[in-house]
Amino acid sequence: MMSKRSSSTMAASMQVILTLTFLLDVESFTGFCVDNQCFSVHEDMADFTAARKVCQDLNGHLLTVRSSISNSAISTLLTDLKGDFWIGLQFNGNCPQISDLKGYKWITGQEEADFRNWDKNDAVCPTSEQCVTVSTDDLKWRERSCTDKVDGFICEFGFDSGCQPLSNSQILTYRTPYGIEGPELNVLPFGSVAELNGGTQYICIGNWEKSPWTCEVLNGGCEQKCTRVNGKPVCTCSPGYLVDDRNGQSCRLAANDPCKGSGCEQICIPHNGSFTCLCEQGFSLDVDGKSCKDIDDCADERICAGAHTMCVNTHGGFHCTCKKGFEMQKGFCVDIDECAKMPCEHECINTPGSYNCSCYERHKVSDEDRHKCILHCPYQECPAVCDPNEIFQCDCPDGFIIDARGDDRFCVDIDECNNFSCDQHCDNSFGGYTCWCGEGYELVDDYKCVPTEGSGSTPSYSDVTPTVKYTTESPSAVTAGGLLGIIVCVVCVLVALVLLAHRCLKRQSEHSLIGARKSTDLHDLEQMTTENYKPTFSEIKK
Repeated sequence: MMSKRSSSTMAASMQVILTLTFLLDVESFTGFCVDNQCFSVHEDMADFTAARKVCQDLNGHLLTVRSSISNSAISTLLTDLKGDFWIGLQFNGNCPQISDLKGYKWITGQEEADFRNWDKNDAVCPTSEQCVTVSTDDLKWRERSCTDKVDGFICEFGFDSGCQPLSNSQILTYRTPYGIEGPELNVLPFGSVAELNGGTQYICIGNWEKSPWTCEVLNGGCEQKCTRVNGKPVCTCSPGYLVDDRNGQSCRLAANDPCKGSGCEQICIPHNGSFTCLCEQGFSLDVDGKSCKDIDDCADERICAGAHTMCVNTHGGFHCTCKKGFEMQKGFCVDIDECAKMPCEHECINTPGSYNCSCYERHKVSDEDRHKCILHCPYQECPAVCDPNEIFQCDCPDGFIIDARGDDRFCVDIDECNNFSCDQHCDNSFGGYTCWCGEGYELVDDYKCVPTEGSGSTPSYSDVTPTVKYTTESPSAVTAGGLLGIIVCVVCVLVALVLLAHRCLKRQSEHSLIGARKSTDLHDLEQMTTENYKPTFSEIKK
């Protein structure tokens, strides 16, 4: 079994290959490699900017001639060529008093060199943007406008690891990731391909590996098609062609193709006049031995095993994605900070994979929209929320009414149960109420109680929060204090009426007794009626 370290090393190696070998399909250039450097010469008319971009696109840069070794590379590269070629030296805009580079700077950032080869050594700063070319006539450095188009340019490439040339007399050519191609290279950078006579190919992956290698790199070295069978790359050919037995990667015409009419759904491998049906990576051979069925790659828990990662099976493959609330960054699923987009009305608290909204004091999160906040009072009464510039502009939570007490405003809970809000039973709560029914009834429409078939043993409940909102732009006509005053006044009036009736009855009794006396005394009395009788405050108090 491959160790974790070996597995990670192989993965890193393949990543480097994928980064470099896409360049192997570029145009071939003349060049050579020595030590850990490769050099290539390009015969393309270009100005300095265009030449610099080509080298950068090949993962290199314009040549920096900072030693006699680099100068020797120029001599080798420009053999049998004529003209002027850009190197990576450009005026940096400063004019130092003493400088071997006369105010120029290498495009890699250095401002010094152990080697220089100016055509003219007089230290004169340029008056405009200037760059440097080298001539095939004398290899001298010459200053010229960076916008000039010259005969070509020289690129330089550095690499950390590679392979020694193959000890095989059948070598036809080498091809590096930088486009340098030739039969004799002293060292081959990582990702280089060697082709032998007969078509067999090898790729440099720290060591030389024969084709077919991984199908993701240069089609595995296969001439037509590369596929994975049982985890290994295999070269296959179109119908009517057979894989060449000499190299296992090229295809040749088949005089008698046993795969013709075989019925293999995906891959047919001919051998000894017969054939074998195989399936591509991500599929397995069905019971009929010819058709292929998809493999559920996600059944393997080791796939997409990273934290917060999910495996999504696809036809013939799979892909890894992140769980909700996470996003892929550099191969890892990291938490998304949803609070950065300010989704909450008041405050936002980010959590792994999600977020929560919270509200300021005297508010709570709305049951209908978790992003919104509504007024909240957990007691029978709370101070109202008023506009500091307008005392009558106040708000109360649903299920509360405003109560004005001088300059102060309070929110007082409404007892909905006094308003016959429920059909049978009602329990008041702060800001709402609960309807429920007795045994044998069930609750309908949150407040109605209707008979049920059979008898139920559990009452039916419904918590209700009023949806009507009360404001105080016009103060309430009846407040809690005002209602108490009205009740006291009514009681006083009733008491006064009782006392008045009692007094009238007493007067009528006295009048009857006087009528029995002598008539001579009648003129001294005044008849009392309800029209002329007006009790005094002292009498009412009695």
